[in-house]
Amino acid sequence: MILPPHLRLLAAALCLLLAATPLAVAEDGAVTKLEEALNSIEGEASAARQRLAVRRVIRDAAKALEQAGDKPERWAILEFQFRAQQRLVSMDEDSKHRKALMEIGQELVKAPKTFAVHKLEADLLLSQVEQARKGKDANRAESLLAFVNRYVGTPAGPKALRTAILMGLEMGDTRLVNKLRKIAAEHHSSDLEMISFLRDHLGGQVFGVPFVGHFKRSDGKNMVFPMDGLGHSTRVVFWSKHSEGILQYLSDMAAAYKHDKDWVDGRLHIVSVNLDELPDAGESIIRSVGADWPCLHFAGGRDNPQYDAYVRTDPRTLHVAPTGQAAMVMPGTTRKPASKPPEEIKQELNEIKPADAETLEKHTISFRRTLIRGWSKHAYALHLAALMSGDFLIFDPEGFEVSMPPELQSTFKGGKPVPLKRTGACVPEETLRNIQACLIPAPRRYHIQPAEIRAGYRKMQQLCKQAIADYPMAPDLWIVRNRLIISHLGLWKTDFDPAQFEAAVAESKAAMAAGYPKGCDVIARFTLARQALREPGADHDQILDAYVADQGGESASGPVFATACLLALDVADEAFYQKIRGIILRSHTEHPMMWLFSSFLLSRYHEYWMFQVPFTAGWSFGRREKYEMNKGEIEVAKRYLKTELPTADGKVLRIPEDLRAQYTAIYLTPSGPWRGRDREDTRPRTPADIMRNFLRFLVARSDLDLWVAMLSEGDREEMRQSVQMRGMQEQVDPTILKLPGGMNHPLVHRLGLLSDQGGMVMLDKQGRILTVLSGDVLGNVQSAMPSTVYLMDEQKLLAVIEKGDLEAAKKLVMEHVPPYDPEAKDERGRRLPDPRYGVEQIRTRLHYYRAIKDWDKALADAEAIATKELASAGGMSLRTPELDAAEALRDEIRAKVEK
Repeated sequence: MILPPHLRLLAAALCLLLAATPLAVAEDGAVTKLEEALNSIEGEASAARQRLAVRRVIRDAAKALEQAGDKPERWAILEFQFRAQQRLVSMDEDSKHRKALMEIGQELVKAPKTFAVHKLEADLLLSQVEQARKGKDANRAESLLAFVNRYVGTPAGPKALRTAILMGLEMGDTRLVNKLRKIAAEHHSSDLEMISFLRDHLGGQVFGVPFVGHFKRSDGKNMVFPMDGLGHSTRVVFWSKHSEGILQYLSDMAAAYKHDKDWVDGRLHIVSVNLDELPDAGESIIRSVGADWPCLHFAGGRDNPQYDAYVRTDPRTLHVAPTGQAAMVMPGTTRKPASKPPEEIKQELNEIKPADAETLEKHTISFRRTLIRGWSKHAYALHLAALMSGDFLIFDPEGFEVSMPPELQSTFKGGKPVPLKRTGACVPEETLRNIQACLIPAPRRYHIQPAEIRAGYRKMQQLCKQAIADYPMAPDLWIVRNRLIISHLGLWKTDFDPAQFEAAVAESKAAMAAGYPKGCDVIARFTLARQALREPGADHDQILDAYVADQGGESASGPVFATACLLALDVADEAFYQKIRGIILRSHTEHPMMWLFSSFLLSRYHEYWMFQVPFTAGWSFGRREKYEMNKGEIEVAKRYLKTELPTADGKVLRIPEDLRAQYTAIYLTPSGPWRGRDREDTRPRTPADIMRNFLRFLVARSDLDLWVAMLSEGDREEMRQSVQMRGMQEQVDPTILKLPGGMNHPLVHRLGLLSDQGGMVMLDKQGRILTVLSGDVLGNVQSAMPSTVYLMDEQKLLAVIEKGDLEAAKKLVMEHVPPYDPEAKDERGRRLPDPRYGVEQIRTRLHYYRAIKDWDKALADAEAIATKELASAGGMSLRTPELDAAEALRDEIRAKVEK
């Protein structure tokens, strides 16, 4: 079938995008000869002669294809034949030529994935022909998504995506374009050509991309992004000495940075990138304006591909979040300032004025605004920095034992490992404990000043070096070396100092040469893998795959997978990160050595911001974050809590054995005094304040218990009173628990609490952790926790329906989401109000109506769900996956009603 005109024109335009695809050359040079013959056709005198020449080349290609047989080079020849036939069709629209083109394409798309580049254009053409054949019944968006997914992970993936995005824009299908952007973000986020393409074609839109690149510093050391910038905010200043007023601007920023040093120390770093290709990377100018920032060379200046991807107009300050992401706000246009003579630049340096108070304030306000955004909050940035430093690899949440260090424990998936044999040749126990004591435990590590973090690492470094000098032949010296490596990595992250990373690499090499017990070398391997990833032109995919494969592959330990996740973040490989994250959450959450890391992976705050665009302009962005934080969620990981906790009455409660209700909420809180009405008061809020609406939910549910665990010593009765609310004194009577050790209790680390303000966990009767809230998201207890229970209700009802027990399903519906009865009245004869159910509740009831085939009632509920989701999405100016699901459900049931 012939393509309709609009598809033919679009396909012709897309050929320009696909034409530059490099092709593999056949071993006998057949493709090279054919290409030369095809290129020589332009010299023919007439159109008729050109057509004859093309037919002759096509016949030659057919002969070469026959000679190639089943050899791999046949695909390159077939691809050439396809292009030559396209050219013939453009010269002569005879139906037999179009038919031959389709036949060649159908054969070419059979090529294996290794030849994806060769078959891409043929696949696209056949897909469009199929869509044209279906006519009005065709779903072009689904067809394009399927087309793209066939090429994800192949060399042709980026071109397939760019092609599909162009077609989506041509169709005006924003939903399709957004889906394609997500695929691009996961699989090609650091592709500079892809970033430039998106900026060119998504003008006015804001999207996030990782800032990626290898740079040479003025001191000869390497700087690699995002690796070096993860865990703290970075401002990358792209500037030219020829820009008007740039030297005064740089001087003012340097003065403000020094003025605000106590605030920005360890949290915000500034990097200079000079665009003039100066021999010293502009260091002499940067130092002359009073700045000590790292100065990076930028090969090619404005012709560097990174300039088009990230900069486009200068001077430009690129704000990079602690996650490595930067916001691309507008397409921008390339601008090159006129050159200034050296004398004029020298005069500008001499005329720089000291920054006045107003200028200092302007810059410091800008610094502080950068550091209070959702993606750059101090506690969450420090949490990420601690993980990137590898602190969790040497931290034992149950207490450090010299004969059973964390590295040794993590090598055993079940049971207890054999303790190390202690002899007189070992490093003294006191020395090891003093070194371990330098490690600042979580979550305190996330809430202190960088100066204290820096002091801890330096002290650890000093003690480790002394121990290595004093006990060079100790059989357990590897324990010391691991902590020395971590101290170097920690200072690298805290001080943005590549020399510390180089020292970590040197120590890792020495440690590997000295030897390790089996499986205890993860820290050294992790560091050396980072070094390999830093090499220009490194094959990231090969290094990441080999890192896991060399340490056991699928049977590797949890820390191997955890560090593989961090390596993926180092090089902005979201696809690999998500793959390894899935493995950890399926199989590696229960070991104590993985508690901190798996909690990080399950943190809804980190999950939202890790790959989110760091941009909050406009009211809708704050609503989007709030929407994600308020969601009810059931953890994808199946984590089970098994512990014993003393009560305030002197008893001991066992989990899960003593869980009485179907669900148990445990609220972990410090004791009073509580926060007053002053907004600047930093004391904790009362439990009743945090849980106000949740307590009403608690009273309404007969299958839910509340336990309150005190993280610090306090008065039991005061705690009980602080939980109760006016009118609920008798209805709310929580079990009061005590946690010996407070924030150092293993339960705190098991749940991954992020602050001493406490947290809440919801358990089912088997002790499975359904969801955890802590840190800044603790305030979402009111909606997130009830919604999680509603999701469990939905799962329970679906399980009953699957068994065919509709009576039990009806009972559950009437218990939790009874339909509104307008005739129902209370004991005083007043009409009862229409209950306000959430989406999860209505959807639960809808499942029952669908099971009994009451399609009218099912449709009414489906309409209500779609309306609620549309209101939420509209309030955020964002089309959510929940809205897509709700509309699909509504349309499905509408079709049932129409039948």
